[in-house]
Amino acid sequence: MYRFLLYHDKDVAYASEIRVLTDLLEKTNRKWGVDYSVVEAEDLSSSQVERLKEEIRNTMPQLRGKIVSSRGNVLPLSKSKNPNLTNTPILLLYHNERPINVFPHLLGTAYFDIKSSLENIVKNGPRAHLVARGLLENPIQKILADDPSTLEDGMKFIEADVEVESGVIDILLQDVENKFVVVEIETRAREAAVAQVCRLAASYCSTNKVSPNDIRKVIVCQQYDENVVKSCEGADVELYNVCMKRVA
Repeated sequence: MYRFLLYHDKDVAYASEIRVLTDLLEKTNRKWGVDYSVVEAEDLSSSQVERLKEEIRNTMPQLRGKIVSSRGNVLPLSKSKNPNLTNTPILLLYHNERPINVFPHLLGTAYFDIKSSLENIVKNGPRAHLVARGLLENPIQKILADDPSTLEDGMKFIEADVEVESGVIDILLQDVENKFVVVEIETRAREAAVAQVCRLAASYCSTNKVSPNDIRKVIVCQQYDENVVKSCEGADVELYNVCMKRVA
């Protein structure tokens, strides 16, 4: 089950936009059955503000990208890492009571504002929030879905954007030995990606009653930090580097 929580301040410059956002939330509710609530900043206790900060941080990094305001981008958290309700409303998306995405956010070079994101969800359903990812990550996902043998001979495509308890598996494949392959796609792989693919694989095993011996953990990236190689070796994670080679 999906649901939205919209936080806003009624006495700020963007106050006139809230009616438009609530109308979009109502359309999402009528068309897709997604519940929503609207909360004013003045009604928040100090403990509720702390919980809001925590839930913003707990959204899935691979979906929401950057959430701290910088370089002219107005994002859910201020530079002091507090809810930035003076400058922007904040929309949280929950799935099974777990915060999974927040708007606005900056993913790669793309800025996802609340209004445009809601319009997309009204049109295509709540899973539309999964479509947006880094400029490089989407093409890699499509290549692996269309031709999984690019990664390894005999590989078969199972599903893309697989939701599990700990997040979303970018691509799920199956190798010639019938082992499931959990693939995390990153523009630049950091240590957090290693931990993420391990969590996703563990969640998939738990949900689908798959033995850990029957699953492989893979990161596909264009760049990677130096310490990622050792982290992958220690966590039994395979690291693949996408590169271009001139042939003519």
